[in-house]
Amino acid sequence: MYDAKKILAKQEINSDELEHLLCMREDGAADFLLIDVREQHEYIEKRIVGVDRLIPLSDFFVKVAELEKEKCKPIIIQCKSGVRSAQVQAQLKVLAFEAPINLAGGITKYKGKTEGKG
Repeated sequence: MYDAKKILAKQEINSDELEHLLCMREDGAADFLLIDVREQHEYIEKRIVGVDRLIPLSDFFVKVAELEKEKCKPIIIQCKSGVRSAQVQAQLKVLAFEAPINLAGGITKYKGKTEGKG
């Protein structure tokens, strides 16, 4: 059995955990943001169903103020492989965000529902 609080307390989650969190969020049992930090052309090609915002890494540090109201909420960050999202996670920690979480392996390792042109 998956426990949303335990998963959202982690620094890094895997594909299965994100899939379960997305289902729990649909049922009102989990509250978090899912942010994609890939570039727009990557997002158009393929994206995880349930992404709340696209904030490309190239614009992230200009647009991070958009997340200011969400500082206390768990924020799951994903990219293609987990490298860019780990960079953003580290910066969010520096900026005093309480719960930035990296998706291990990014969309490349994600086994859940996706959409897009690819």
